[in-house]
Amino acid sequence: MTILKCEEVELKVGYKTLIRNFSLELSSGESLAVVGPNGLGKTTLLRTLCGVGKPYRGRVFLGEQMLWPQSDDNKPSARLCYLASQPALFLDHSVSANLEFYVRSHAMDWDVQLGKEALGSVGLGGRLQQTARTLSTGQKRRLTLAFMIIVKPELLLLDEPTNGLDTEGVSLCLQLLSELRRESKSAILIATHDQQLIDWCGKAVDLKRWAP
Repeated sequence: MTILKCEEVELKVGYKTLIRNFSLELSSGESLAVVGPNGLGKTTLLRTLCGVGKPYRGRVFLGEQMLWPQSDDNKPSARLCYLASQPALFLDHSVSANLEFYVRSHAMDWDVQLGKEALGSVGLGGRLQQTARTLSTGQKRRLTLAFMIIVKPELLLLDEPTNGLDTEGVSLCLQLLSELRRESKSAILIATHDQQLIDWCGKAVDLKRWAP
């Protein structure tokens, strides 16, 4: 089943064209790395594919529904998670509040026990009531991994997901991604320079190919 499809996408920043005529199709259980030099548009592409940014031209589909140009009134049929290169958290709220907000934003019921189990899986057991601001950079990244465990998205868009993680954290990240790909059939697109992630994906596209 095709989860993500884009056709002839062109991205610009101001008057500068980053990429043009970019097309992609990603199905359930597939993973793909997006590579290329800094400034070429990897982050801009991911933001566009999740609906945060808008392409200059081209079409993007999530599941069976169109995202850009925005012609479908209903929400996209595919549940997606976008994890930015810097974890987006409510820093003055608890770990529990962050988890609850993220889960409810995906139209799911909040289950405290499930939250505890997810935190335990990423090495953050016992931190449910800790303020997010007091977490280290690596712990904040681990918290975003806990989001994935609970939501089990059909489409996962990751921007440098191993940033701030130590060797153990990188191994944990790869393990969780493998489980999502295998058990939940998640389609996974990763923008990265990390060779471990590129090797894990098995396939990669270099945005230099679509640069003007």
